[in-house]
Amino acid sequence: MTIKKSITYLLIILIIGSIIFFTLYKKEEVSLYTTEKIKIGTIKQTVSETGTVKSDLGIDLSFLNSGKLKTLNFKVGDKIKEGDLIAELDFSALQINRNEVQANLDVARGNLNKLLSGATLEDIAVSKATVDQARKSYESAKKEFDKTVESSTETKKQAEKTLEDLESVDYGYIPPMRQAVITAKTNLENTRTTYQNIVDNYIENAVSISDDKLTVINTVLDIVDRTLTDDDGKDLISKKKPEYLTNTWHDYNKAIILLQTAESNLIEVENEVTNGEVSSLVSNTYFALSKTFDCLQNCYIALENSITSTDFSKAELDALKLSISSQQTIISAAIQSIQAIEQNLNSAILNLNNNLSVAQDSLANTESSLADAIIKARNALSTAEINGDKQTVLAESKVNNAFEAWQVSQAQFNKLVAQADKYDVSLLRAKIRQVEASLKSVLKKIEDSKIISSIDGIITKINFEIGEQVSGGLSVISLIKEKKFEIEVMITEADISKIKIDDKVQITLDSFGDDIKFYGSVYFIDPAETIIDGVIYYKIKIDFGTDERKIKSGMTANVTITTDEKENVLILPTRSLVNKDNDGWFARILKDGILKEEKVELGLYGDSGVVEVLSGVAEGEEAVTYIKK
Repeated sequence: MTIKKSITYLLIILIIGSIIFFTLYKKEEVSLYTTEKIKIGTIKQTVSETGTVKSDLGIDLSFLNSGKLKTLNFKVGDKIKEGDLIAELDFSALQINRNEVQANLDVARGNLNKLLSGATLEDIAVSKATVDQARKSYESAKKEFDKTVESSTETKKQAEKTLEDLESVDYGYIPPMRQAVITAKTNLENTRTTYQNIVDNYIENAVSISDDKLTVINTVLDIVDRTLTDDDGKDLISKKKPEYLTNTWHDYNKAIILLQTAESNLIEVENEVTNGEVSSLVSNTYFALSKTFDCLQNCYIALENSITSTDFSKAELDALKLSISSQQTIISAAIQSIQAIEQNLNSAILNLNNNLSVAQDSLANTESSLADAIIKARNALSTAEINGDKQTVLAESKVNNAFEAWQVSQAQFNKLVAQADKYDVSLLRAKIRQVEASLKSVLKKIEDSKIISSIDGIITKINFEIGEQVSGGLSVISLIKEKKFEIEVMITEADISKIKIDDKVQITLDSFGDDIKFYGSVYFIDPAETIIDGVIYYKIKIDFGTDERKIKSGMTANVTITTDEKENVLILPTRSLVNKDNDGWFARILKDGILKEEKVELGLYGDSGVVEVLSGVAEGEEAVTYIKK
């Protein structure tokens, strides 16, 4: 064999040996990837919420006149037709007035005819009767005036009595609403005392346990310090992997700082006990325990990577490991103990705050109800005074009008018996126009004392009972139109920016089940916010036209609003995205088995964890959604 061949064989043996050596002894980290293909498709963005079905046409009906409710022809739930007479006030006085005005009109017309045809004995007799009738009307108006004054005075006295009862501080009689406020205040104080005692007990327990666990931490850290500074093994500990010794000292120093912080909290709590200080003490004790546990873990691993010598035997090393392991058990138990007391304390504080909030809300509600009742009573008194004054003025005006009518009829009689001329004819014609206008006014007031339905619908509410005094303009009857609904939904401020007018909506009703679907669209977005329990919402309304007879106002509706949708776009799973702060978004792509990060420009975020990609990747590429080492 030549020297050249010998060298060649030797090199081959060395190469094969090296391959075997690296194959057997070198371990490399391997990554396993879960991927999903980037594809072209349709991306949809929706917002799902729960709302309430409401009638989209509801009206309140009221009288234009004030008076006593005399007739109610329907009840709540009745169906009515357009033009149905629903309710009437007592307008008997107006009917008397109408008859009087009609009589005056008839007289005026007769007088004109008589004047034009010439006065006769019969005309004179009629004119005299007219004078007598006008005088009686005047006397009737005076009596009506007296009744009006008496009625308005009684109404004001009743309103004053109601207000006086609500504002009274006489402990001989406490109105129910004021008694409710007193009861709510007592309940608030009892709630504060009961739940604060529970919190105080947990605070005392928390301070005691925290003090004990801080002592345990001191003991454990001393053991770690003695272990690492052992004269025999301090140069041999973690000799195989020195980083674990570094990590141990790092955690040790961190634990010392956290221990000092917790001990400072303990001193502050001993000086002044507050919920916040005790919570800080428990939290900082937990942090100190956790860091001490980390220190013990790294210390144990450091011992695992230590070497022995004649001065530092394996028995000594095992004893140190056993000591550290036992301290891990102690610290682990301490962590569980401090976690339990922290949970109990937080739960007690939460119960205190929740129950105080409920009691405070109850007190605020009763105080608000009392204040509202006082305001309503004051408004009722003011309304009674205003209406009483108006009715008195009106009755007085009727007296004056009746007196003037009497005087006019007397003057007409005087003229009738005198020689007529063109000025008398002109005067009578003017009188006819005046009385006709008065008659129209009375008829209008009679019509204003009736409520006639303007739609086909269903009565949902009646605010007054027969015999009650009703003020003009106040809602008496509420109606909704049949078979026409809308859905009212409260949207959070996080989602409202996605929604726009005419967005399509899929609807299911709890009463019908998920299999029956309805469809509508958004037609109203309230520009003003609505705050509910401190959270900002915005009200939207969804057109909900349907002929389904079983649908009722107030039903719960589950709506899914399609806020945006794009077809034939590049779709990427959001789990493959990585955000690099100022550099923007990157997609993790697997190319030829190699993981790469490609900068991407994103578009619409859709449902099911996908997003539209505008640039940076291509269809068919493998997006990495999960990496397992």
